[in-house]
Amino acid sequence: MSTINLEFSEIIDNKVEKRDICFSSSLLKEPYTLSSLFITKVDGQSMQPVINDKALVVADLSQNEYIDNGIFLVYYEDKMWIKKAKSVENEEFFVSINPDYSHLVYKKEDVRVIAKVLLTFTNL
Repeated sequence: MSTINLEFSEIIDNKVEKRDICFSSSLLKEPYTLSSLFITKVDGQSMQPVINDKALVVADLSQNEYIDNGIFLVYYEDKMWIKKAKSVENEEFFVSINPDYSHLVYKKEDVRVIAKVLLTFTNL
């Protein structure tokens, strides 16, 4: 069984600290490009219950084409957001999963798709 080791940074006590996470490649159920994988930490509840606040997500920079129902990291108004791709009446959007954040809806043409989210780790 092969493993994947990725480094990420997080801010702890106002200091940037580097961390590593190692996981089995078998956890990735979709094709991926190893050199394009990275980890980021979620800040917010708009994707709960699928992706929790403070969860770590593994995303693939090589996958930035819209796929209906896929979850993506998108860039909108100088911020990074994690949203679900959703087609409605032949229009493509990125939406929040949590109904409390249903107002966070972005048209595909208004965002830049950065990466497809492939895996999430939540600290329970």
